[in-house]
Amino acid sequence: MTTPIRILLVSLLFAGQLGPAHAAGNRWVDSFSLSVGTDDNSIDANVFRLGIQNRWNRTLFDGGAWFVGGYWDLSLAYLESDLDNSDLYDLGITPILRLQRDADLSSGVSPFSEIGIGAHLLSETEIGGRDLDTALQFSSHVGLGLGFGGKGRYELAYRFQHTSSADLVGDTGGIDFHLLKFAYNFE
Repeated sequence: MTTPIRILLVSLLFAGQLGPAHAAGNRWVDSFSLSVGTDDNSIDANVFRLGIQNRWNRTLFDGGAWFVGGYWDLSLAYLESDLDNSDLYDLGITPILRLQRDADLSSGVSPFSEIGIGAHLLSETEIGGRDLDTALQFSSHVGLGLGFGGKGRYELAYRFQHTSSADLVGDTGGIDFHLLKFAYNFE
């Protein structure tokens, strides 16, 4: 069994345990997500990512149909490159701002857009023949998505993500990813 399949199986088992923990009063985990994607062909890499999210308790501009909110995203990703059969793991934490339509005011469907900038720790500093210089990387992303189901319980989103060392060590140019994300909200 390949490593990405193992990660996905473990994540599904983990997600099955989060729902009961949340119901018992564990307020840190509000949702669980799975993402798959690819880079922009510079390193010919595939990405398999799982994450848990914690919504912020405050929203801004929430008097109308739209509001600004946010959440913390804690993620573990596996990247594999077909160029040289290299791979690495990526552990990240990202605060994310989101502009979203209120699901109650839009028949259970809520479009959203989001931005985030976070820190990532890589298990290796090279993938696909690209030297990333340091294990500490920074990531920024923009995304568009749609919440659906009762109170937006499910989400489907597209993200464009740029990851680099932010020129702290050297100018590697970074890596750009296109990701498709599915999330399940416990509330």
